[in-house]
Amino acid sequence: MTPTDRMRVSLVRCRTYEPSEVEGAVRQAVDLLGGISAFVRPGARVLVKPNMLTDAAPDTGIDTHPEVVRAVLRLVKSVTPHVVCGDAPSVFGEKRDVDRVYEISGIRRVCVEEGVEMVYFNSPRLRGPFPLTDQLDTCDCAVSVSKLKTHGLTVLTAGVKNCFGFVVGMNKLKIHRDFPHPADLCRTLVDIYELCRPHLSICDAVTAMQGEGPGSSGQLRTLGLVAASTDALALDVVLAQVMGLEPEDVPTNREGLRRAAAAGRPLDVALCGEPLDTFVAKDFLLPRTTFLHRIPRGLLSMARVLLRMRLDIDARHCQVCGLCAKSCPGHAIENRNGRMAIDPRRCILCLCCQEICPHGAVSIKKGLFLRLLEKA
Repeated sequence: MTPTDRMRVSLVRCRTYEPSEVEGAVRQAVDLLGGISAFVRPGARVLVKPNMLTDAAPDTGIDTHPEVVRAVLRLVKSVTPHVVCGDAPSVFGEKRDVDRVYEISGIRRVCVEEGVEMVYFNSPRLRGPFPLTDQLDTCDCAVSVSKLKTHGLTVLTAGVKNCFGFVVGMNKLKIHRDFPHPADLCRTLVDIYELCRPHLSICDAVTAMQGEGPGSSGQLRTLGLVAASTDALALDVVLAQVMGLEPEDVPTNREGLRRAAAAGRPLDVALCGEPLDTFVAKDFLLPRTTFLHRIPRGLLSMARVLLRMRLDIDARHCQVCGLCAKSCPGHAIENRNGRMAIDPRRCILCLCCQEICPHGAVSIKKGLFLRLLEKA
């Protein structure tokens, strides 16, 4: 990109998930960027990657809504019949676990109805130091279809964070374990994004998630928006503003913008479609852990002692499904006499358990010092 190039982001109103309205909004969002033929050539093999975090029904707002996925599949199929769809859900389990996510999310049904094969990210190939799905090698083009949600460590999850799903299976746990500090994790997320940049990034923000996202602890908020971009970082820069933030308040944005400036190609975003200010959400609730990325590593490593922050599993909501233990990179969670318990000595505060819990049973407990720090 030259200094005069501009990254385009389109914003289109979409008030409901009624299929015809969604299909029209997705098509308009892509047409504003030059049309699907600007990204997909005839006969190309295309990978469509939604965000399928876990086995959650469409009305929970946790996964990309299946009607948005349907609209994208139809748009791509208007150019090429060679389309596949898949993700690496955070269940981190065997094929039957991934099948459960595909089924309950509603995305398998849509793929069957549209004649699109669902694929599994179970064969890694190194790109740089990261084991990413070999589906990226067998496809000519990748289309990311993210969901706008808050996230305990990255503040926002959408375009850039959706690329983390290209990492195969249990390797995600290793990345969380190797990079427990939010700043390091966010740099790693940008590394991964730069290694597998989608050709087109679309975001489902018809219903977004605020508060303690991106899983069942979050709260739904209607934004009525479908957004698309030629660049996932540019998309996230705009979506941060939709959430009422400055772009740099999102650590992956800050890192991506820093790299672009250092390379002499500062990001220049051109908006098209409806005005941004018609979508800005007032008082958008952020995660309680948003402050984490501002805490130095040494202080964060002493959180258990000095900051007195810990994760807690509420037995009233816990169904003892064991997903939290399976997703814990620090092996800090175990079943103790029929109750899931967290060992604070092993917990690295990666929040994977809170993200994956389907019952909203994992919460963050803060001491007095942290509560005062948040109000300062």
